[in-house]
Amino acid sequence: MNILFSGAIEFLFLFLITCLQTLFYSRVLGLSQKWRGVRLALAVLFIAIFKTALQLVAMNIALWLSLLFLGVVILYPVFFMSGSFKERLFFGIVNLAIIMISILLTNNILFPEGLVQSASEISWRTLLPCALMFIIYGVLALAIAHLKTEGRRYISRQHWTGLIVGFSGIFLGLSVIQYFNRMENSRMIRVYLTIFSIGLLVIWLLTYFIFYFICRYYSKIIETNTLLIQNEMIERYMSRKQAADERIKVLSHDLKHSLIQWRLLAEEKGKGDALQDISEYEEQLSSSLLINVENENANAIINQKKWEANQTKVNFQTDGVFHDDLLISKLDLCSLLGNLLDNAIEAAMQAETATLRQVKLVIRRKGNLLILVIENGYAIAPILEKGYFVTHKKDKNSHSIGMHSIANVVEKYDGVLKYSYGDHWFKSTIMLRGYKTVLSNEN
Repeated sequence: MNILFSGAIEFLFLFLITCLQTLFYSRVLGLSQKWRGVRLALAVLFIAIFKTALQLVAMNIALWLSLLFLGVVILYPVFFMSGSFKERLFFGIVNLAIIMISILLTNNILFPEGLVQSASEISWRTLLPCALMFIIYGVLALAIAHLKTEGRRYISRQHWTGLIVGFSGIFLGLSVIQYFNRMENSRMIRVYLTIFSIGLLVIWLLTYFIFYFICRYYSKIIETNTLLIQNEMIERYMSRKQAADERIKVLSHDLKHSLIQWRLLAEEKGKGDALQDISEYEEQLSSSLLINVENENANAIINQKKWEANQTKVNFQTDGVFHDDLLISKLDLCSLLGNLLDNAIEAAMQAETATLRQVKLVIRRKGNLLILVIENGYAIAPILEKGYFVTHKKDKNSHSIGMHSIANVVEKYDGVLKYSYGDHWFKSTIMLRGYKTVLSNEN
């Protein structure tokens, strides 16, 4: 079979391998901003052509050029993928080890007579092992790419160096086995080489799972630290908000008594204009009085949402209080109330009539269950997608996160979330295990 046909077959095989490598790297590393679309396609084509040339020369003229072929495989992600240098180098070595494992599995177990050793040997009969090697490589690469390793960005330099050295050692062991596999024809030696290949495969898998668990460990640490910082910021905000609310209460109380005195004085003097101004001030004061639901964190959130509702001329009402033995954490309570009230206010502010521009929060207790009911008017009918209501605004991602956050808190406390709507009124009802003790009476 002529060299041209052999080269075409070799190119097709290596082009498919390069495409799979690109998919693998895009999953574990991500594509570089500079190399996307047409640029990346041209890069894949060029690398496949370069690999084909090296492979053909190595099989027929100079075997040492195989080292340059391996270098191209390792350096491909270094130049064309995102991530730090050590990440790209590490996954280049990992990918090379997957290729070597695929060759050894095909060579020693499925087809002991060996793969193609020179371009002149290529025929339709020898293409079957190559196809099986491609399938084995694809399965291994996609299985590895499926594992979540986002935490790798936080791995220290020492760990990265150890991982690169470890995987390089495994690859060198696989390369030695492949070398002896080419040189030896003894059946017994091939059996030993097969055993060593399987042993190195097991070591390689265990080493990669160690890397995977290191990534998970660092992810959990970063996630925990992030939550601690977030909780600290929320605590600081709540403390400042509560201090401001207390100050507003005092000022509101003093202003209320001052307005009473001014009203009496205006009535004595018969000042009609002054009485009208005082009535307006009293109306504004009554609308700005702080709500107290017997929980400092809930007070901060509810009063903040009440202020936001007043800014959009939405009437905001509450009924009920929280009890002292509340089981829900501060963060979860703030997340639950904040997201529920945000959605209610967003819908009510779109209504045109004052009757519908209302939001009402009802807080009740039944035994150890916390019951929250939020009602609001709406102008545009809600849209339900995949079990969640979606917003009509352009920024749908933030709304989706809020809905998922509500569902997560409800699930965390073994609760039930129910929605109902009709006649331009929307009702959210939440019942969850929110208290530490069970009360015999209902509140």
